[in-house]
Amino acid sequence: MLSLLIAHIIITVSCLWCGFLFYKFLPGKVESQPIIFYLISGLILFTFFTQIIALFYPIDLAIQLVFAVFLLVPAFFRRTDLKNLYKKLSAEYASWPILSLLLFFLTWFIVLLINVGPTMMDDTESYHIQSIKWIQEYGSIPGLVNLHERFGFNSSWFSSVALFSFSPTTTGGFTALNGVLSMWLCCWFISKYIQFQKENNVQAAFAIVIIFIAALIIWPLIRGNAATANYDFITTGIILILFTDIFFSPGKEISPSIEWVIWPAYLFTVRLINFPLLLLSLIALILFIKRKNLKALFLPLVYCLLLIIPFLIRNIIITGYLFYPATYFDWFKADWKPDPQITERLLEYIKYYNRVNTAYLDIEQTKALGSAWIPAWFNHLFLFDKILLLVGLIGMLLTTAKLLIQKRNYNKSILLITVMIAWLICWFIVSPDPRFVYGILLFGVFLLAYYSVSIIKSFIIIKVLSNALIILLIAGAGFYLVSKPLKQPAYRNWISPAQLPQPPVQEVVIDGIIFRIPGSINNNWNARCYGTDLPCLYKVDPRLKPRSKNIRSGFRLGK
Repeated sequence: MLSLLIAHIIITVSCLWCGFLFYKFLPGKVESQPIIFYLISGLILFTFFTQIIALFYPIDLAIQLVFAVFLLVPAFFRRTDLKNLYKKLSAEYASWPILSLLLFFLTWFIVLLINVGPTMMDDTESYHIQSIKWIQEYGSIPGLVNLHERFGFNSSWFSSVALFSFSPTTTGGFTALNGVLSMWLCCWFISKYIQFQKENNVQAAFAIVIIFIAALIIWPLIRGNAATANYDFITTGIILILFTDIFFSPGKEISPSIEWVIWPAYLFTVRLINFPLLLLSLIALILFIKRKNLKALFLPLVYCLLLIIPFLIRNIIITGYLFYPATYFDWFKADWKPDPQITERLLEYIKYYNRVNTAYLDIEQTKALGSAWIPAWFNHLFLFDKILLLVGLIGMLLTTAKLLIQKRNYNKSILLITVMIAWLICWFIVSPDPRFVYGILLFGVFLLAYYSVSIIKSFIIIKVLSNALIILLIAGAGFYLVSKPLKQPAYRNWISPAQLPQPPVQEVVIDGIIFRIPGSINNNWNARCYGTDLPCLYKVDPRLKPRSKNIRSGFRLGK
């Protein structure tokens, strides 16, 4: 735990300083920003550089040292800015009440406790860690998808994890950034609660506590995220932060900011299914143009393009397609493209698996349901997903009804509801797994709590309820922090994180290159590579050929 605590601090300080420099050198954006904006923008800036570098060079120790130098040099020459940032941090957190500080440290240590334990996701153990290792050791390899179809799932999140990974043999070496993200969101929830209390906005303070509790109770969110290298939670966090900022932005009129343009573009590079959020970027572009504020728009727009283009180029390098596993816009000839039949089966699997999990119905049974799949889909959701889905949708419907009935100037609410509905429609058609829209659903819960609690006319009663929930949250977090390591020895890792499991492997040599096929361990239903030396794959296609005797040349399928 100690080593991961140090890693959390280093990553946070690095992103904070990087984000501060980003806003400092951005024309027309000189005002002070919330701490969370510095952190996210700093992370995105790191991603911007790592994606470009990974096209040509692995994200290894040498690159980590280069980034460290580029952070330390500005810190030396801009010591005044560094001092001002430190003063801002000190002033903000010194004003926190004791109970709020206690809650933050309790939730942070819960995140750390889980972060140093075993990984808890099939995808992380099967292909996330392997994808990160490929970036760390080779950068971008043509035809990587031919080792396993899921190795073609490119995400800019993997580049960021590769940069901030510190130990190739431990779980925390690959999950540290996810743990940091969980910690940031805990900090944001508490800071927003304090802010709303100071502004006497007791409805919002109550609502933020409600979704904080939900995010802690629902396993895949704050807690589960810390046990994976998954790239869903970054979307959840950014959506909550961005939508809350828009909802409570001052003034009645919509006033776009560069975050509306940059953050959706970044999330598109994290996961292609986030494309509906680009609608917010489009609206921001239109508003900037209408206000003739093109100067403030030019650099952010170029920045977005330089975020997206390397992401698409890497898609082409590892799969031969721009938007793999979709094969639309097949404009590029490459001898490393995967077998079209394998890709079709993968698309079919994704489509029907996300309708009904194969633990309940196999793919053919789900296909046979036809248009009647929706009841089966809902019936087989986890209980917490059902509750979150229903409550989130009720919150959105209530907000929509309120807008229609009151007929006031709620342009910001209309904007958010429009984006949310568009995203939900695309999600439901393409891949209706609730984890892809947790951010929207949680914001829907926030809206429901925000408007429902207004029935209580006494601000004092709402404040008492909020404070009572905070105390219960502290008690629950304290109990969980003590009981989990007592009951589960796997989480008693006080110095360093748990070691990654090492499955037995069968070695196969093709054209002088050793390929490793892992066996199944730990009672898993399938074989998983974990951190097995590269290249690792699950079966050898007889057509698989290295493109040369050098791994860097990539892989293809022969005829």
